Amino acid sequence: MLREARTFAGKPLFGACLALVVAAMLPSTASAVYPWVDQGAMRNESSSALRDTFIVKTAQGGSLSRQLLRSQPYRGFYKSFGFDRNFFTWAPKTSVGDGYISGRRWTACGEGVQVPVSGGPSHCHPEFVKLGTEAKFIRESVLAGSLSGFKWGEAFVSDICGNWSPTNGSKKASPIPEIKGVKYEDLNADGDRDAGEPGLGGWTIRLFYNGSQVATTTTKASGAYSFALDAEVLPIGQGSYTVKEVLKSGWHQSDSPGSIDVPYGVGDKVFGGRDFGNWEPATVDGSKFDDSDVDGEWDASEVGLANWEIGLSSGDEALTAADGSYSFSVRPGTYTVGETLEEGWRQTTPGGAGTYEYTLISGQVVKGVDFGNVCLGAVEVDPIDDSTGETLAGLEVRIEEVAVPGILENEPSLPRTTTGTPTFDELLPGTYRVVAFLPEGVFTTDPDAVVVEERFAIVKEVTVSECETTELALHLFTDSTPGKVTGGARIAVPEGFATSGFEFMTRKGSPRGTLQYIDHATGLNLHTKTIEAIYIVDDTAWVWGKVEVGGVERRFRLRLVDAGEPGFEDRYELTVDNGYEAGQEETIEAGNVQIHGI
Repeated sequence: MLREARTFAGKPLFGACLALVVAAMLPSTASAVYPWVDQGAMRNESSSALRDTFIVKTAQGGSLSRQLLRSQPYRGFYKSFGFDRNFFTWAPKTSVGDGYISGRRWTACGEGVQVPVSGGPSHCHPEFVKLGTEAKFIRESVLAGSLSGFKWGEAFVSDICGNWSPTNGSKKASPIPEIKGVKYEDLNADGDRDAGEPGLGGWTIRLFYNGSQVATTTTKASGAYSFALDAEVLPIGQGSYTVKEVLKSGWHQSDSPGSIDVPYGVGDKVFGGRDFGNWEPATVDGSKFDDSDVDGEWDASEVGLANWEIGLSSGDEALTAADGSYSFSVRPGTYTVGETLEEGWRQTTPGGAGTYEYTLISGQVVKGVDFGNVCLGAVEVDPIDDSTGETLAGLEVRIEEVAVPGILENEPSLPRTTTGTPTFDELLPGTYRVVAFLPEGVFTTDPDAVVVEERFAIVKEVTVSECETTELALHLFTDSTPGKVTGGARIAVPEGFATSGFEFMTRKGSPRGTLQYIDHATGLNLHTKTIEAIYIVDDTAWVWGKVEVGGVERRFRLRLVDAGEPGFEDRYELTVDNGYEAGQEETIEAGNVQIHGI
């Protein structure tokens, strides 16, 4: 409510709201502010008539609207004297028709200044109270309250005018409250802006006033944004403000400001720190592959493995695709990446703990998180008793490594021996040796029967491939076949020759016979003690038995081949379990082998 306009040195002065502007012509070295106790009640006055009109008591009388106050010639005073035009505290009209003040101009009451009263001498208006020589206190009854003011330059301004800013006393433009903040990339998604986290430019921020959108802006390259709460531009006033971001695809919000209550009287206050934090998911990409050569590398010839489960320490899981690939999109953080190992497989990559660990930041992409695996194989030994056609149980079988390439070792380690079911599993791809020992009463016609650790055994090399079981059939016999074998032979031995005479036969299922063997170079002289088994197939006979060698009983095997007359192609191959051999893969020098099947 503007109560008066006076002219000083030919220049008009105008107030605003309930600004009571009075010519003072006093020194401006100090000021005093006195609160008005009913300012809140006046601000909350609901009458639009009271809020929309300023009352100006001029020499001619009349009123001044808010719109007119913002126009020339009043606007110069309105801005230059530092009023915050955004948040006025409106005051209602007041009656001045009390007969005492009506029709009079308001003037300052200072040293030597008198106000003429109708029909009486000049004197100070009784509502003017002198407070020293630096300030004036002007009172007027307004509803249930009163006005108070402070001295500014050559005028008094009522506090009821609102957010007059003492810091803007140099007659600059009125200050405007501001809401500002920063849009930043929350690299670790913790909801706080840490050192090194960059601003995000080009994002849209929206301003809401009491729930309605009133403005938008775009963040600068630094991520900064601001809104000036200019009531001359925006339909705003005191109330609740909210800033919201327009979220971009693929981004998530971790930090956002709450509502902002802006009251009357904030002047040039800045409501800062209204920041938005956002993060993009981090990505972990990798593949699961069949490391068939067990070297820990994914070679061009090796294929991906589908439908394998890959998991994160967060509990997320993924199945590998047809080409072995997988991918995770996750919130920034620290993760362990591991695979669920399937039975019958061993991991070659990454090795060590068998997992990867990463601390991921917003938008980070980690590729090549690969898992290499090799499929294990097995060897299944089938000891067949040709005498019965059944599998022979209880055989002692041992498996040994020959060549197992790659970066892994067999677990359990080799050699391994079993006397139960002769199956060896969990074997890495490679070459192995199988040794099947022949106990008492078990014999073989296998040409790979040799002496191992002074025992007869069948020794075979086998190849184990990924995911495959190599089957190895061993042909054995426990019963003798009918037939008769006779003859004699001269055979070559190192540095000399050996001679032998023999007669073997199976009678009523029982093997019997005699063997005489003399190595003329070494003096070895063997005599039959026991014939254990005779097995005849076409032109070949296998004779197993025991002989004495230097007073010690030894097992022997004799393989005899009847190649027909005159016997030059016949064979005599003798093996004793002390390691002595003669005639292996050679024909006899003289003599004859006769095999008679029955």
